[in-house]
Amino acid sequence: MGETSMTNEDRKLLVETLAEMKELKGEMKEFKEHVIGRVVKLENKEAARNRERVAVIGAIVAILTLLFNVMWKMMSDGGHQ
Repeated sequence: MGETSMTNEDRKLLVETLAEMKELKGEMKEFKEHVIGRVVKLENKEAARNRERVAVIGAIVAILTLLFNVMWKMMSDGGHQ
């Protein structure tokens, strides 16, 4: 069988390629962390908006209930005066 040996040029190319791959891996890790950070920030903002929306709806329901009760009380007391 034929034996293949690496030339100095092949070794140099391999070392350079591995170094570039290592650098790219680091850049990809930074990018991933950046993207995940942005996603978490957006999710937190959406959760806060949802909480605000629920609070507003709750306040509207409470006001409508109060108005209905006042109107009901006025209508039921109106006949007894």
